[in-house]
Amino acid sequence: MKFGIDKFSGTWISEDSYRLEITIIDASSALVSFCSPDGLFVNRPYFNDKPTVKMPAAYDDYSGEFTVYLWELENGFELDIHYQEKYELDQSQRASLIPSLIRFEEDQFLDKYYKLFGNLKHFTKINSVNNSTNENKPTE
Repeated sequence: MKFGIDKFSGTWISEDSYRLEITIIDASSALVSFCSPDGLFVNRPYFNDKPTVKMPAAYDDYSGEFTVYLWELENGFELDIHYQEKYELDQSQRASLIPSLIRFEEDQFLDKYYKLFGNLKHFTKINSVNNSTNENKPTE
């Protein structure tokens, strides 16, 4: 069994084919890339159309919170991810990542961007990533 940030490492896919690629940097930080079902990074209109590639993430070992910063650190649009060893809502009860979007109350204009991140279904780990030469697709 993995503990701490290591359990988040790897490539994860949701039921509706959104993908998270998590690369651990150290015990409290990681880089996360997020892909839509077509395998492309999602452009963030609220952040100068930057693609969702190598976004900074922080892990708090005490609380078990894994936070992906979807915007600049001082702005509050984040993807909060929780790890569940045997997720009850997964048909096979596999280890899963359960996502939720978080924003500051006053940033209501961000509501229209929630759809960029899909239905926020749980993610399960996959063993391989589809390689492609398209520059907007993730690279290994």
